[in-house]
Amino acid sequence: MREAVSLGWQVVDWIETILRHGPGDVQGEPIELDQELYNATVRAYQVDPETGRRLVRRYIFSRPKGRAKSEWAGMLVCAEALGPVRFDHWAKKGETSWWGYEYEEGEPVGRPPRFPFIRCLATEEGQAGNTYDNVYWMLLDAVENGRISGVDPGLTRTLIHGGGEIVPSTASNASKDGGKETFAVFDETHLYVLPELRGMHATVRRNLRKRKAAEPWSLETTTMFEAGAESVAETTFRALEQGKLGPDVVFDHREGPDPDTDFDWDSDEELKAALRVAYGPFADVMDLDGIVAEIRDPETLKSDAVRYFLNRRYATDLDFIKLSDWDELPRAEPLQVGDTVCVGFDGSLARDATGIVIVRGHDGATFKGGLWERPAGASAGWSVPRAEVRDRVAEIMETYRVVRFYGDTKYWESDFDEWADRWGSPPVVEMPQSGRRLWEAASRMETLVRATLTRKEGEPPQISHDGDEDLRRHIGNARRERLGGRGADDGRYKLAKKGPTRRIDLAVAATLAHQARGDAMAAGELKAKRKEPLAVWI
Repeated sequence: MREAVSLGWQVVDWIETILRHGPGDVQGEPIELDQELYNATVRAYQVDPETGRRLVRRYIFSRPKGRAKSEWAGMLVCAEALGPVRFDHWAKKGETSWWGYEYEEGEPVGRPPRFPFIRCLATEEGQAGNTYDNVYWMLLDAVENGRISGVDPGLTRTLIHGGGEIVPSTASNASKDGGKETFAVFDETHLYVLPELRGMHATVRRNLRKRKAAEPWSLETTTMFEAGAESVAETTFRALEQGKLGPDVVFDHREGPDPDTDFDWDSDEELKAALRVAYGPFADVMDLDGIVAEIRDPETLKSDAVRYFLNRRYATDLDFIKLSDWDELPRAEPLQVGDTVCVGFDGSLARDATGIVIVRGHDGATFKGGLWERPAGASAGWSVPRAEVRDRVAEIMETYRVVRFYGDTKYWESDFDEWADRWGSPPVVEMPQSGRRLWEAASRMETLVRATLTRKEGEPPQISHDGDEDLRRHIGNARRERLGGRGADDGRYKLAKKGPTRRIDLAVAATLAHQARGDAMAAGELKAKRKEPLAVWI
């Protein structure tokens, strides 16, 4: 007799007998679960040895990219609709299932749920999702080849004879069916970062508690999350670390070794060995050489490679500029009246901060030009003191030779119009927060930092600063956030906060100021280093 009491062994046998592989390179071929998925299925279907009731309420399966998580989820959806997934009775000696599984005496015998209602959650409107794509093909193939009956697979909904259905759902329709779920699949929860997706997850999980007799549960699949994005996967990991996940939640996580301490990241052979650890039995069917080539591509961030393919957290490359690098930059000589400068401006009204950064034209020295942050404990009516900001802008414009003044104009449109009328355009240039401009500005400043830290002896720095603590804090609060939405991987990014209260306005203003300097250099506007000021502000 097996030590664990589980319906999982017969569920595996049902899957391997009834279903065939879904869309992909092995479509239509017989299924034979590898040992890892076999064990996971057995673990997911553990039952109480006395009552036969399910013991697992949530099963979280965390594996590297490409592990066929969605296909396995699709197999379980098919089983949850028609397979032996709820306890019926204890097996008698010699008992055999209708598809040929031979029970051990005393083993729990499974049956399909009564009126199964199953959701396959997708992240985008108009998209059935990877899990449901597998479900549709597997069930259609099984029906057409006579291995099952009693189900009508459809592209948008699968009906089960006698009552029940399988539906792909998105955030807009996940709460429209009154909470009848017996099983739900949340696929790729590291991508559930938008409020509507997090809300969808919460709504369906609450719905799963409404049918006690049906013993509802959920499967969540994920790859390692992007640190600071506050995805459902990140929230779950945090709860695990804090010991807040109950005994009915299984967190099944596999990761590769640490690239900084456990192996030589620059060795292809050691990297392939690390990938074998991360992928486990599935490594035998993975193109490890292809993955290594993808990792070595210059456009691939190390943090992304570690997260996707080793399934590990690795936040270093997600920092905009590491504080250790910022601190290593040379200290700048103070600004002088009449210096030729470029200015970056990032404004807000009430909930965020407004920041100004000045960059000296001839050497890239970077200075805080002004900062207005919401004070701790401020009243609901607090707002940025616009008059002070206007006065400071005027002071900068009249004290230095400003050749470019770039600013995010949101909330400050009328002010920028006035400044352009007063000082011209250029220097005053509106910089709407478009994807390309955000990427160019951030990547330019990051490149300047790298070039300065790796310069040869005797070469001048391309960026420096005066050690201002506010500027340092905002730089440290900034992280990369990929542009282009879910799945985008074109190397473009913008700056985002590492947390909702961590201000980055000076970091954004600094990127705009350095973008302005780069554009001014290209236009030949930085030839003169100084000017005689129109006024000196004390």
